[in-house]
Amino acid sequence: MTSVSRSARPLSHAAPLLLAAAISLFAAAGCDRARRDAAPVHAEVGATTVAARLQTVPVVVSVGGSVEAAQRATVSTRMMGWVRQVHVREGDVVRRGSRLVTIDDGDLRAKQEQVEAGINEARAVLENAERMAARFERLYAEKAVSKQQLDDVLTGRERARAGLAAAEAGRAELATHLRYLDIVSPIGGLVVRKTVEPGDMANPGQPLVVVEQVDEMKIVARLGEKDIGAVAIGDTVMVEIGSLGAASGRRAVLEKVVAAADRASRTFEIETRVDNADGRLKSGMFARVLVPVGERQAVLVPRAAVLERGQLRGLFVLDEAGLARLRWVRLGHDFGDRVEVLAGLSDGETVAMSPERPLVEGDKVVTR
Repeated sequence: MTSVSRSARPLSHAAPLLLAAAISLFAAAGCDRARRDAAPVHAEVGATTVAARLQTVPVVVSVGGSVEAAQRATVSTRMMGWVRQVHVREGDVVRRGSRLVTIDDGDLRAKQEQVEAGINEARAVLENAERMAARFERLYAEKAVSKQQLDDVLTGRERARAGLAAAEAGRAELATHLRYLDIVSPIGGLVVRKTVEPGDMANPGQPLVVVEQVDEMKIVARLGEKDIGAVAIGDTVMVEIGSLGAASGRRAVLEKVVAAADRASRTFEIETRVDNADGRLKSGMFARVLVPVGERQAVLVPRAAVLERGQLRGLFVLDEAGLARLRWVRLGHDFGDRVEVLAGLSDGETVAMSPERPLVEGDKVVTR
C-alpha cells in the first residue's frame, strides 16, 4: 500500500503541467491560423505595363506673342468729298474688288462737263489750224506766201494739237479721280472695322474700312537674345492660344526671324502662320509660342498612365512582387502621347496603365 501511494503522487503533480502544455500548443496553433487569416489577399488585375525611359527631349522656351491677320488692308481715299454710301458692315466677308464706300461725285461730274467742253473746243481749234496749214502749204508751193508765214501757221497747228492732247489728259485724270470715288477692297477677307457713315466728310489718307484676310493668321512673338542663335527659318514650333483652351495647340513652321533686336526690349521678332479655316482665331488674341532651343534628358511615361485626383498626379508603380503601389509624382511638359516626370519616378521603373478595373493599392498586376 505504501509503495503504490508513492508512485501515484508524482503523476498527480504532472497532470497540470501536461494540461498547460496542451493548452499552449492549441493557443499557438490558433494564433498561427489567425495570422494566416489576417494576411492580405492581393486581387489580380489585368493591365498593360510599360517601363519609364530616360529619353532625349527638346529644351523648349515659351514666349508670348499675338495673333494678327496674315494680310491686312486699311482702305482710305485719295479724294476729298462727302460719303454718299457705305456698302459694308463690320463682320461682312468681301471679295477683292468689292465696293466698300462711295464718295459723292457731284463736283467731279460738273468738272467733267467742263473738261468735255474744253476737249470739243480744242478739237475745233485743231481742225481750223489743220485747214489753215493745208492752205498755206499750197500757197507756199505756189510761192504766194513766205516761208515765215508758213512756219507761223504750222506752229499754230502744233499748238492746237498740244491743246487737244492736254484737254484729253485732263479727261483721263478726271476719270481716274472718278474711279477713286468708288472705293473697293484690295483683298478678299473680313471687314473688321468701319469708321465712316453716310454724310461724313472723307479726307485723303483717312482710314475708312479695315479688311483682314483671316483664312490664315500669323503669330508674332519675341524671343530673348540668349535663345535667338538656336532658331532658324524652317524650325517647327508649337502655338497655343490660351483663350481657346488646351486643344488649341498647333504645330507651325517659323517663316520669319528678324536679325536685329528691338533696342528697348532686347528681343528678336519671330513669326509663323497657322490655318484658321474654322475662324476661331481673332486678331489681337494672346498666343504662346513654344520654341525648341536645344536638347536634354527626361524620364517619360505614357500620358494614359497618369492618375489625376484633384491637383495631384500619380502613377501605379509595380514593386518587386508585381504589386501596384500608388506614387504621387510631379509632371513636366507633354511630348506627344508621353509626359515628362520631373520627380517621383526613376528610369527603368515599371508602371501600370489601362487596367481591367480601377487599381487599388496592393493589387497584383497581371500583364495582358
